[in-house]
Amino acid sequence: MIRVTGKAKLIVNYDVELDMTEEEFDSLSERKQNEVLDDAIDWIEVCRNADVDEIDVDDLVEV
Repeated sequence: MIRVTGKAKLIVNYDVELDMTEEEFDSLSERKQNEVLDDAIDWIEVCRNADVDEIDVDDLVEV
């Protein structure tokens, strides 16, 4: 048996409603837009339907 550790990059689709106008959203910095979206996205739900983009193996250990 082996234990593999690493990282996986996922691609997810999200759809959220924000309580602001398009103009208000556009006036935010990119960093603030990302914070607002990060807070609004239900990450557990969107990850259920994620596509794997890349898998990296960092370590492999025989156990």
